[in-house]
Amino acid sequence: ARIKNVRRGLTSLLEPQILRDFPDFNKNLLFSMCENNLRKILNVIESQDDTLIADDSDFIYVQKKIIEQINDMKSNDTYEKFDNIEFGRHALSGYSKKNGMATIEISSTLSYYYKTNRKDKKSFPDVKKQTRYLSEFVYVYDETEFDENQHYFSVRCPNCGAPLKSLKNNKCEYCGTHVEKINLRVWKMSSYNEDY
Repeated sequence: ARIKNVRRGLTSLLEPQILRDFPDFNKNLLFSMCENNLRKILNVIESQDDTLIADDSDFIYVQKKIIEQINDMKSNDTYEKFDNIEFGRHALSGYSKKNGMATIEISSTLSYYYKTNRKDKKSFPDVKKQTRYLSEFVYVYDETEFDENQHYFSVRCPNCGAPLKSLKNNKCEYCGTHVEKINLRVWKMSSYNEDY
């Protein structure tokens, strides 16, 4: 069953359930990871330099989205600037465990001076913009339980980025890189979205 509320955190309700499933879970460590990841993502988007995360395994599941956003910005000659990023609070806002994978959703409040020339977004160069991001972190605890129609999440090769259709062998069928299954058993960011 999935418990979710995007308008307010449910930390006190969700944390005991997560701890039952993962006794070593540390919400403050995950909150810190979320903050570091979001800060780095905003910096990469601002610099339009995806090489800053190219070899960072923390971004293996969101790297494609970041690269697409950067390429879109470059092709449209647009920019985004995020100055003086400050985080407010983080809260657990969702948790599910099914098909060999656990997912935790984190709601994070933050503020920054925002400047852009994008037509679909409004600049806040002189006033600090208050916003919220929803981030999801996944933990693959049993890859053999993945069902064939699992479209909302895919494991990708850390070398070439190709989707790994089968986790039963330890090689990428495209480039032949050895894929260590143990690397799946850590919390990794699988999505992030501004939610304001």
